[in-house]
Amino acid sequence: MNQDKLQRALQDYRRLKTISELSSEDHVRVREQPQLVSRFYDAVTSFFEFGWGTTFHFSPRRPRENLVKSQLRHDAEIGQLLRLNSDMVVGDIGCGVGGPLITIAQTTGAKIVGINFNRRQIQRGEERVRRAGLKDTCSFLYTDYMKIPLDDSIFDALYSFEALCHAPDKRLALRELFRILKPNGEVAIVDWALTDKFDPDNHQHAAIRTQIENNNATPELPTTESYVDSARDAGFDVIVAKDQQTEEGNPATPWYMALEGRDFSLSSMARTPFGRAFTARATHLFEGLKVAPAGTSETARMLNAAADALVEAGRLGFFTPSFLIHARKPN
Repeated sequence: MNQDKLQRALQDYRRLKTISELSSEDHVRVREQPQLVSRFYDAVTSFFEFGWGTTFHFSPRRPRENLVKSQLRHDAEIGQLLRLNSDMVVGDIGCGVGGPLITIAQTTGAKIVGINFNRRQIQRGEERVRRAGLKDTCSFLYTDYMKIPLDDSIFDALYSFEALCHAPDKRLALRELFRILKPNGEVAIVDWALTDKFDPDNHQHAAIRTQIENNNATPELPTTESYVDSARDAGFDVIVAKDQQTEEGNPATPWYMALEGRDFSLSSMARTPFGRAFTARATHLFEGLKVAPAGTSETARMLNAAADALVEAGRLGFFTPSFLIHARKPN
């Protein structure tokens, strides 16, 4: 991203974030949040691709399994959970740059539409779909997933990885997914949530939660219980609701180890504390030399703060990035 675009993205992100924080009116936050999230990803997508590749989500880890392998397995398992096949048209809600979309399309044969409100990520996804030879079966739709310009009951199934956490109102987002899903269709939502260990009266918990929300454009993280309530309020029959990290992960390989440096490899160095600190210092130097766009070091610092908060929340056990809700729209 060139200097002017990155600076504008950060300026817009700060402005929209201030509007959202100062407003007590729900309709203001719902209106401003999509643009805020888009500007956030304008600023951070290059960093994410550098450190995470094409898949921007955590996954339950198994022994001797690195992050990339766990992501690929996790994506394929969601396709299996929904029993996707080549006769189905499926929506990927908040598809990022298309990593999970490609994995699921390749393993199931399903026709997938990636829904995203960030043009740059869609462009990156389209390039990857073309290179993967999936152009005839996979496509992208630039739109806010809170207000999708499609007819009712159009998708056979839906899935989402760590994307609805950006929604300013989970109930409204889930009602929109309910609307576009065919009767008897199923949805698998993997998302960020606060576990039953979260104590709102604990100042440490509250401070870490604020850091996560402020540095990830994730307003008002829900508890697992309230998330399930929102899904039911939207009309879904909940089949399974579980913290995959607790029930499927391994205590020796927690999800946050990707941010701690405990699964170190050359390709993962950018995710480690040392790698993140080095990147922050290097980008500051490069900015001074006019090699990197102004705002690059600010973005690096924001992501550092986000990563530190996520690790601390993971160690304390009151946050999960992989709360799964598998639900069905009644016939």
